[in-house]
Amino acid sequence: MRVKKYGDKRTTVDPLTLGLVCISPTLVQLSHVCYAFALADMIEETGELCANKHNDANAHPSYTFLAMGKSRFSGLEVTLIVMFALMSVAAITFIVLFATGEPGIIKDVMKAQLKRMASPSLFGDDIQELAFHAEMQSNNRLRFKIHDAHRQRFEVPHEHVGSLKSDPSSPIGNTLEISQKPFGLTVRRKENKKVLFDTTMAPLVFADQYLQLSAKLPSHNVYGLGEHVHRQYRHDMNWKTWPIFTRDAFPNGGMHNLYGHYPFFLCLEDESGKSFGVFLMNSNAMEVTLQPAPAVTYRTIGGVLDFYILFGDTPEQVVMEFLELIGRPVIPPYWSLGFQLSRWDYGSLSEVKTTVERNRAVSLPYDIQYTDIDYMEDKKDFTYDKVKFSELPQFADYLHEKGQRYILILDPAVATSKRVGNAAYDSYDRGNEKNAWVTETDGKTPLLGEVWPGETVFPDYTSQSCIDWWVDEYERFSREIKHDALWIDMNEVANFKKGSNKGCADNKLNYPPYTPKILDEVMYSKTLCMDAKQAWGNHYDVHSLYGYSMVLATEKALQRAFGGNRTLMLTRSSFPGVGKYSGHWLGDNAANWNDIKWAIPGMLEFGLFGVPYIGADICGFFDDSSEELCRRWMQVGAFYPFSRNHNAQGYKPQDPASFGSGSMLVESSKHYLRIRYTLLPYLYTLFYKAHTTGETVVRPVMHEFYADSATWTVDRQFLWGKHLLITPVLDPGVDMVRAYVPDAVWYDYETAGLRIQSPRDQKLTALYQGPLGEMSEGAQRKRDGEPEKERQMGRSVAAPHSEIVHSRIAPSYIM
Repeated sequence: MRVKKYGDKRTTVDPLTLGLVCISPTLVQLSHVCYAFALADMIEETGELCANKHNDANAHPSYTFLAMGKSRFSGLEVTLIVMFALMSVAAITFIVLFATGEPGIIKDVMKAQLKRMASPSLFGDDIQELAFHAEMQSNNRLRFKIHDAHRQRFEVPHEHVGSLKSDPSSPIGNTLEISQKPFGLTVRRKENKKVLFDTTMAPLVFADQYLQLSAKLPSHNVYGLGEHVHRQYRHDMNWKTWPIFTRDAFPNGGMHNLYGHYPFFLCLEDESGKSFGVFLMNSNAMEVTLQPAPAVTYRTIGGVLDFYILFGDTPEQVVMEFLELIGRPVIPPYWSLGFQLSRWDYGSLSEVKTTVERNRAVSLPYDIQYTDIDYMEDKKDFTYDKVKFSELPQFADYLHEKGQRYILILDPAVATSKRVGNAAYDSYDRGNEKNAWVTETDGKTPLLGEVWPGETVFPDYTSQSCIDWWVDEYERFSREIKHDALWIDMNEVANFKKGSNKGCADNKLNYPPYTPKILDEVMYSKTLCMDAKQAWGNHYDVHSLYGYSMVLATEKALQRAFGGNRTLMLTRSSFPGVGKYSGHWLGDNAANWNDIKWAIPGMLEFGLFGVPYIGADICGFFDDSSEELCRRWMQVGAFYPFSRNHNAQGYKPQDPASFGSGSMLVESSKHYLRIRYTLLPYLYTLFYKAHTTGETVVRPVMHEFYADSATWTVDRQFLWGKHLLITPVLDPGVDMVRAYVPDAVWYDYETAGLRIQSPRDQKLTALYQGPLGEMSEGAQRKRDGEPEKERQMGRSVAAPHSEIVHSRIAPSYIM
């Protein structure tokens, strides 16, 4: 498609309207005939489309169309081209009809070349000519890519997206319009022509290490982008800049980048529910600025601008479209939906067993026990401490006797030192033989850093030789230490040295001309030098893919070790598509009342990102938790999809039984965990739907009640699917909790009654609507004739605080 200008009018010129269809490079030379013919029709009036470029020294850098064919065609030549094209179309259509018995749809593609207009350079190395490619990949997915016209740049080698085939059913001209001088594009909703993403508001900048694109949006209702701590689910659009670059950092409420890399947001347009998503497939360090226009500006320092626009009639449909693109989430094994206990540094296997026994003794519903890196010999992967954890090979059997499961941890960094007694560290030696490590700039010398075991090397999971090594080591270890699933950590990738033991060279990769507002504003802070080499490219380009590549390698290892048996993976670092194989937790939080609140927006966002197996460390990872905080956290944590109590080295135990048999915390935890276990068939069904259709599991209230604008900012409550509304207590010492109850027929889960007042033994309000009632014993009482009480809907209501819990449901374990 080209743009033709007549006087003051700007007209979209589609080759179809000129009698020319671009079928394939083998039949019609796209880069010449398609655009040259359009130009031939307009040259007399407009001349070359690139004429009259801006030469003003103060002009913004931008791009204009570059004519792809400059020669003037004679009337006979034009006639012959048109006839050839029409004959080709007829022939292709005939072939498709003959093969399928119905009209075929030819993929509608738009291509152009862009030339930089004369203007000052921001950071140098401006790319003068760009290629633009756009296509409707499906009825609800538009892709457009802008890249160097003459030189290959890094692009994310995504294992799922690369396997997709396009199947458009509507012409691209219904959705995308292009303007020139300067270049810009406008994305519209095809059914009502509403503008959704308009880049004509600001110029495109495309230099070697600085790419910028801005777009005006139709609404302030923007959700997503990550990974960060977002104190609220709906974004504040008042000039907020969010850096995106994977980083081992504390999720303490600042605006810095965290473990995952998610340049995806969802925008709710209005009360109709119509929504769209924007995904930038780019793994380089970047920042995204949200502006009150409303508008968004992307600044990334490498790669290409590869955008996907996803259209939906509802927010939920947009998520489903996004997950079709990046890969729908894994369905976790049923047992992994049970409650889980963990801590860093139990000290010995004896202490782990003490923890298990005391929680069994109080009849806590509890299915999974973890060990952190303290089970290892000197924190070395694929080893165990044969003094403090001497019976670890039999530990899984000990848990299995009671129907429980065992999960252990592995980190990526591998120690270079010998084992105890100066014995060889075989895993490291075999990795050396395989050349499995990330290297320095020479591509040969392993880059050395420091993590928990001391001096380390770093596996290059983008290398096939490393993948083979990792799979082999894990298979060996799984035969030695029986376990049920794997937890991988520190894979941002974390390094306690800045870059390497040698530091980092002074070059444009380690010190780019522009550094996004990442934590510390140093590219290699707490990670590897950016000029380190991996099979996929420079670490500068693939840093944020380290966790993703480790997940792909670990999936192969799990398949080798477990065969057809169901297992689970949990990763800290992530990238879009990780949910296809793994769950995630929200990182190293702390025992405070802010972190219990901020976990809810975090969970909702990972639902958008396609990682529904998500939760926060219950009771907080760092610091000692008070009884009240831990009690409240156990209540809401009973409704995290991934429900695990985990804390750090040096803090007092916080497993429920540690607060004393018969304590309020124990009784409260048992009560809400029993509700969870009663609802596991419903939760598992939600995961099945996520796996097969892309529906969310933990769901924002806004996704179901978008017509009610009051729900657009609700982020202290959440839904399980469509039917269960959870309203937790998230503040200390409160007597009342204000909750928003959308306009629907809701039943209290405990009684199945419609009522305003909650009983004194209730700490957390769980309301349900629709078929969920079939699982509630309260619903049975309702069917048996208990009277209903009125409940006001569609406004804020108060849920009383309570202090005592009476359990009503028998304890159970998942087998």
